[in-house]
This record gives sequence, C-alpha cells and structure tokens, in this order.
Amino acid sequence: MMRILPLLLPAALLLPAATATAQKINDVVLKKDGARVRGVEITDFLLSGVRGKRGSDDFELPAHLVKDIEWSELPEEFLAGKGAMGRGDFAAAAQFFGAVQSDRPLVKADAEFFKVKAAIAGIGADKASAATAASHMKDWVSSNANHWRTPEALLLQGRAERLAGTAGAATTTLKELDDRAIRDGFGTVWSARAKYELALTLVADGKSGEARTAFKSASTAANTALNTSKTDVAELQNLKTLARVGEGETYLIDKDFKKAESFFKSLANDPSPALKAAAAAGEGEAIFLSAVVSNNANDLRRAQLALARASVFDSTSGESSAKANYYLGRCLLALGADKEGDSFKKRAQQYFEIVYSSYPSTSWAGRARAEAQK
Repeated sequence: MMRILPLLLPAALLLPAATATAQKINDVVLKKDGARVRGVEITDFLLSGVRGKRGSDDFELPAHLVKDIEWSELPEEFLAGKGAMGRGDFAAAAQFFGAVQSDRPLVKADAEFFKVKAAIAGIGADKASAATAASHMKDWVSSNANHWRTPEALLLQGRAERLAGTAGAATTTLKELDDRAIRDGFGTVWSARAKYELALTLVADGKSGEARTAFKSASTAANTALNTSKTDVAELQNLKTLARVGEGETYLIDKDFKKAESFFKSLANDPSPALKAAAAAGEGEAIFLSAVVSNNANDLRRAQLALARASVFDSTSGESSAKANYYLGRCLLALGADKEGDSFKKRAQQYFEIVYSSYPSTSWAGRARAEAQK
C-alpha cells in the first residue's frame, strides 16, 4: 500500500483542475428590445449576427436584433474597464482593457476594441494621441473585418482621424462606412451616423458649405432610418436634432449671423422639445455673436431672452442648456458693470460653473472652464 499511494496522489490532485476547465460557459445576449438570452456559448460574433450553442441546440440571432454581449466569467480587468468607462475615466479604462487576459479570442477582441474606444473618448485636443488611436482602430478593423463591432469601429476610426487633423483620411473612412451600411447590410442607422460624423469632419476642415449639405443628408438619413428601425428611435431623433443644429451652425462659421438667426427661428415651432430648445440656444448664440461685433447692447438683451428660453425648453440632453448658460455668462461679461452692476463678473462665473459642473460631458464644459479661469 505504501508503494501505491504516491502514485495515486498525483491523479487525485488533478481532479479539481479538470473540473475547472470543464466549467460551462454562460454568455448573455442583450437584445435591442430589452430581452436577455442567457445560457449561450457564443462561438461567432459576426456582421450577420451571433452564433453558438444553447445547451445542445444551435443558436443564432440576426445582427440587427443584438444590442450587446455579456461574456461569461469576465476577467476583473474587463469589468474594471467597463466601470471606468461609465464614470468617464477613459485613461484608466484603456489601461484596464489593455491588461485583459483570456483564453477566448472573442473576449480578447472585445477587450482590444474597448481599449481603443476608451482612448478615442479621452483624446481631447491631443492630435498625436488621436493619430495613434486612429491607427490602432484601423489595425483592429483589419484583424476583425467581419466582426459585429466593425461598423462602430469604422465610425470611431473616422472620428479619431478627424481629431488628428487628417480630414482626408476621416472622409475616406466615413464614406466607406456609409457605403457598407447599404452594401453589407449594416442598417440605415449606420448611414445616418456616418453622414453626421462626415459633416463634423467637413466643419473641422473649414468646408462649411459642404458640411451644410452633409448635415442635411444626415437629417434625411435619420428620418429614413426612423421609418425602418424600431430599436434606435431615441438616438435617431437626437441625431436628427444635432444635424439640424449643425446645419444652422455652419452659417455661424461663415459669420452670416442674420442667416443663422433666421434659420434657428424657423425651427422654433417644431413639436420636438429637444429641437425647440436647440433652436432657442442657436438663435441666442447667433444674436450674441452679432451683438459682440456691432457692440449693440440691445441685441445682447435679445440674446439673453433667447438663451433663457433654451434653458426652459431643454428637458432632455442638456447640450442646449449648457450652450445657453455658457452664452448667458458671456452676455454678462459683454454688458459689463455699466449695464449689469458691479457683480456682473461673479454672476457670469456662476453661469460658467453651472456648465462645467452640471454638464461636464457636453462640448461646452471646456469652454466654460476656460472662461472661468480668465
């Protein structure tokens, strides 16, 4: 017996490891209608959809019904990365995702995707970082050409290229996304997203006339998608609002303040509260910028009224409220002590503080902070 026991012990010690490696995979598919499909072992995450096993049965779900995947037994670094993304700590998120180790290629591919997505979200004004992130996302697309996340990856690559100052590369990427949205069946929502991002690229490239046309196309595409999609309604309505606002802002880029004011006034009767708020904020911005050039105090008062309306109307995204409060602060500074009393600077600071503390994720937060620090 004493001679046999040492031979038996190693075999017994192997049993827990064998049990662990046989642990069942329980992925969860999140559907766009809010349902959750549990107990799936996903083997393919493709443009056409999700495939795998559910028990002993084959499982497949078309791409247009999929919202996302919750992978089974995720590494702690992946979960920490998601948490950091949620609180806006993009640098930490990129580090966490970069540290993910997994035996499942699908999980590794997702970790790489989110690593670059986090890097792009945290770019700010750093063109070198933007160029690096764009290159990394391009590499990801090359390695995952038929992946479910390819459309979003192309959109993010185009965004990073725009932020890097390479408008030509961004235009090429976004037009490819727009073409593939129809050709490869990504869906009309991706055409609307691509067109809007292209319009932003044209603005950044100083091509306001072409941008105006692109914003109109984005609005039309969003309308088309709204007629065919039942699952992206809120986003498409917001995209349509942003496209209309972008169209009006191209007149501001051209310094055609009267045309901008007229354009935004034409949107004032729209039934959408979000567009009504955006229209009032855009009108106030146009009046303010014109008043600063002409040094017209009466127009500054008109701007204040329009901006105040925007704050009242905006009950959704906060972007219009942020813009309105930013320009309300600017109005006080422009009017000065003669028109607003000795406390005008303090009151202006309060408006700027509202923007960067209450609306930190909007495009106006950085500008408000810069004004407050002057």
